[in-house]
Amino acid sequence: MFNVLVTGVGSIIGYGIIDGLRKSSVPVTITGIDIYDDAYGAVLSDHFVQGVRADSPGFIDFINQLVTRNQIDLIIPGIEQDLYALWANRDKVQTKVVFGNELCMQLASDKLLTYNWLKDKDIRLIPTLYNTGFSDCREKLGLPFLLKPVLSSASKGIEKINTEEEFDFFTRRNGHACIYQRIIGSMDEEYTVNVFGDGEGTIMDLIMLKRKLSGEGATSKAVYSDNPVIAGYVHTLCTLLKPLGPLNIQLRMEEGVPYLLEINSRVSSSCSIRTAMGYNEAEMCVRFYLMGERIKPAPRKPGRAIRYIADHIIAL
Repeated sequence: MFNVLVTGVGSIIGYGIIDGLRKSSVPVTITGIDIYDDAYGAVLSDHFVQGVRADSPGFIDFINQLVTRNQIDLIIPGIEQDLYALWANRDKVQTKVVFGNELCMQLASDKLLTYNWLKDKDIRLIPTLYNTGFSDCREKLGLPFLLKPVLSSASKGIEKINTEEEFDFFTRRNGHACIYQRIIGSMDEEYTVNVFGDGEGTIMDLIMLKRKLSGEGATSKAVYSDNPVIAGYVHTLCTLLKPLGPLNIQLRMEEGVPYLLEINSRVSSSCSIRTAMGYNEAEMCVRFYLMGERIKPAPRKPGRAIRYIADHIIAL
């Protein structure tokens, strides 16, 4: 029996991780934390503790006290804020944490760094500009184009720019820390791909979903896919990045060609959908990080997923 701590259990990722752990063939005891005492994941956990914010000075002390008290073997972060707070203090955390390798952790948190690191590699990227003006963007990217904060995730802060006034306003709002990109393809050609890497360039398992996004930036609808062109692109990318553990890769297709949108060096928001289709990342994390196993792909259950709001009633 392993003791696993899942953070951010009120988030779609957090309770998705719990779902995967519950469906795992490896027995675990789940401790869940969230800054809200009424988080949905509280009722799914074996033990729940209201946590502190990741930017709190006491966050790491709180984590370590919980690790000691509940004999935690592994932490699986359920929100990005926790992930990067733990990463920044990785020498102080007193148990194993599901981290990617240093390169993927750095690139996933910085869109400009991602572009600059990959632009000279053999990988197709979206035409991207930075530290420039509206006229240059209009000429090289066409109208409209996208403005993206350098430090962001889950489609937060992305704006479609049509005018110089919009360009100036949103560039200033982001403190000029933004990139500008040509709009690639359409929302009907967006894919999310998850791989589990061995840290040496080999993908131990992979699943691909064609998806539609909710207004919050999470997957709202998805259908299983096995597009060979995208699979080839992902394998090339992973040869360069050498991901360790879970890595999420988001892409769009345009005229049959894949373009990278972003990477996330963590379990991502569609994890419960992937679990239902035979790709259980939470179990993979336990087997890989705690048991030292190489991941063996499980049989897939191809299907179509539709997310909806449901109610969970707790008796008073």
